[in-house]
Amino acid sequence: MRYEVVIFGGGATGTATFRDLAMRGFEAALVERRTIASGTTSASHQNLLGGLRYVINDPIVAQECAEENAIISAIAPEVIGKLRNYFVGFGTEYAWRALRAAKQLHVEATELDLRNVFAEIPSLNTDLAVAVETNDRNINAQRFCWLNCSSAELCGGSLFQGTEVRAITELDGIFHIKTDHGDLRTEYIINATGPWINTVAAKLDTSIPVTFSQGTIIVQQALSPRGIQHLREPSDADAYIVHDGYGWLGTTSTTISNPEEASPEPWAGAYLKKEIAHILPGVENQRTLSTFVGIRALADGNYPESATNNIHFQNGRRKSRDFQVIEGPKNAFHVIGGKLTTARLMAEKIADVLCDKAARSARCQTANEPLSSV
Repeated sequence: MRYEVVIFGGGATGTATFRDLAMRGFEAALVERRTIASGTTSASHQNLLGGLRYVINDPIVAQECAEENAIISAIAPEVIGKLRNYFVGFGTEYAWRALRAAKQLHVEATELDLRNVFAEIPSLNTDLAVAVETNDRNINAQRFCWLNCSSAELCGGSLFQGTEVRAITELDGIFHIKTDHGDLRTEYIINATGPWINTVAAKLDTSIPVTFSQGTIIVQQALSPRGIQHLREPSDADAYIVHDGYGWLGTTSTTISNPEEASPEPWAGAYLKKEIAHILPGVENQRTLSTFVGIRALADGNYPESATNNIHFQNGRRKSRDFQVIEGPKNAFHVIGGKLTTARLMAEKIADVLCDKAARSARCQTANEPLSSV
């Protein structure tokens, strides 16, 4: 089977790219080795970020999150929760700096009357000195990915789930992709497999510099009707996100050498409860119902000129959550970094690069075209 572009990876970035390219008229195929949204996209807090968390250390990403939050809320309201998150803090210098920066960056952060906040959420620490409402809200990440796929298929895209890539060879400008369900041919490849980026890259005789950071989340009965995040310097155990009556406490940030090593740290449960208890004391006495782990694939520096975005930080929590698009070999593009919230934007930038390569003038339509079930 012959396509203009084959995308590997059925998470938020891969499915959003599938949709964007199909809407621009590309003959596109998406290959996912398991099922759609079965990897990192689902193993996250599934929170549509408003940007406040990044206003000091990663302002570009903060603005991207704020803008994409508004776009996704407009085009896909059915996958977005109704209740906004609160950020709460103790009146530190960082908290006030963050609120000033949010205003300058047009990131929503509305200061609230603490008396009303304590009345709504009696379990909060009464020593808190500041509470703001942000645009952070839940997102049904699985539904988001499936809607992207449905939209792409309506535009002629082809979806291959449960399909393992065995080998990739290149001959006369055409990639020949051998899978366990048949062979594909294409002019362009997009590798959007997240933590498994080098599984595909190795088949192209290349390697992408990347740091794997695993994050553990524990789940317990919710003590709040809405998500609560700690307004402090970004660190581990900052977020208490509420899904359907359950509080998701997270996350950790532990560097591992490869994604197959990922497993919840034995100390994570006690640590997450202790840290989040600073803002919501009752979590320490709540039983842990389940634990899961996700993997962040964070971009390393020193990329070639074909990378489309700059890296701001180099290690652990100090690494930027911005993204990179790297070409290698010719006409094979690898996408690394980014956030669930910015997946649509990442797809737009990737599709722009491909249009330049293919001398196509089609413009992005995904920011305005509704993404809804049909």
